[in-house]
Amino acid sequence: MPPAASTLYTYRFVSDALPPGAGSVLEVGCGAGALAALLQADGLAVRAIDSDAYAVEQARRAGVAAEVAQWPAELGASYDAVLFTRSLHHIHDLAGAVAEARRVLKPGGRVIIEDFRAEGGTARADAWFTALARDLHASGSLGQPVELDTAHDHELHSSDAIAGALCAFATVERADAAYYFRYLEPHLREPAAAAALLEQELATIASGAIEALGQRFVAFDG
Repeated sequence: MPPAASTLYTYRFVSDALPPGAGSVLEVGCGAGALAALLQADGLAVRAIDSDAYAVEQARRAGVAAEVAQWPAELGASYDAVLFTRSLHHIHDLAGAVAEARRVLKPGGRVIIEDFRAEGGTARADAWFTALARDLHASGSLGQPVELDTAHDHELHSSDAIAGALCAFATVERADAAYYFRYLEPHLREPAAAAALLEQELATIASGAIEALGQRFVAFDG
């Protein structure tokens, strides 16, 4: 089965953000290991961790040597890049998570983050998503109605809080990213349609019609 459009979208960002000559990567919050598997296929040495034992088992089935660990964790190694792909907003000790990521970087290393505005999207962007999801369901493209799920059982870190936690780095690059399509992708009758939805969302963001829900950061010293 080919990688999901959402996985490829993240993979391209991470690949472009890696430091030149990178050979080792730590992924914090690897989930089912889809991204780690792609990076491994590129020849990178990937250490993948997740706090969820079931997710780690799925990652292992995907050929990733994942392990159960709660970040920050003492892993006894250093890396060319530390990745947080939609995981950092969940980690309770945000400052500690970022500080430990910086500590385990090799010289010239980078912390690479893909996340979203946990504080919520704008009203017009949310309305755009709601209308899109309704139209897709009415056309039969979605197997079930989809609504934005904004309920969480614990407090999440906002995108500005993540940006603030990165201020100890000499350089922090921040960029918008598509994110709404991720809510729709699992429910599409034709998975290949997710790539078109991604491109539609990116074009709508670029036109200024909606604000991006996704956020990306690359932090490094020097």
